[in-house]
Amino acid sequence: MPIAKTLSRITKLILPTILLLVLSSTPARAACDAGEIPTGLGCIPTDPTKLVLKILEIAVGVAGGVALLSVLFGGLKVLTSSGDPDGIKEGKGMITNAIAGLVLILFSVAILNIIGFNVLGIPFFNTGP
Repeated sequence: MPIAKTLSRITKLILPTILLLVLSSTPARAACDAGEIPTGLGCIPTDPTKLVLKILEIAVGVAGGVALLSVLFGGLKVLTSSGDPDGIKEGKGMITNAIAGLVLILFSVAILNIIGFNVLGIPFFNTGP
């Protein structure tokens, strides 16, 4: 069985389990401020603007983690290709796509900050110093 198919099976089995464990775990309740709900992902604010920022923060973190795993998997594919040109090409493509996706996410956050704060003047879009 190829390594990609094995990793795909493992991912389909383990990721939902990890997600269920994270969402069902109860963090320390003393860490949340007023107006926040404690969840397995941390304190989730009830204010809509803070909630949107928290969702974006979590999404960017997850995307960064997926990009890191894609780079690692692409590197593993290159290392285990045994000189096979197709395997090397596929691994390099995975690494390139992961880095391009990460750059796209970073630029989209920067553009969102520029348009939201500088152009439209929405105060909660200012995530910089």
